[in-house]
Amino acid sequence: MTSSGESSSRRNATMADAEPKQLSPLSIITLQNIKDRPHQKGNRKLPGGTVRYFDNNEPRYGWLLNGWLAEERRVPSGKLYRYYYDLVGRQYRTKIKVLCAWEKMGVIFIHP
Repeated sequence: MTSSGESSSRRNATMADAEPKQLSPLSIITLQNIKDRPHQKGNRKLPGGTVRYFDNNEPRYGWLLNGWLAEERRVPSGKLYRYYYDLVGRQYRTKIKVLCAWEKMGVIFIHP
């Protein structure tokens, strides 16, 4: 038990749940495409902030197509910003914009 009364196994399980799952090979290529674009926000430093990337292997982003990424940026104030990226690194600011892009591409999305 820790001083907060939480067992070490529970704390370790919580920490393991917080770690992002490994990105798929296609998502790694997308991430490289994002980082190769000099005008993308992904290339800016956030003093005191964090940036994490997720693909459809993460349950809350399971709706994404293979190779698409979700980016979570948490700024020092605690506010969370989400951005989505397609295979070539184009940024979409909302899930609705992603679904509209898929509709234009002829992709049919059925929400479970």
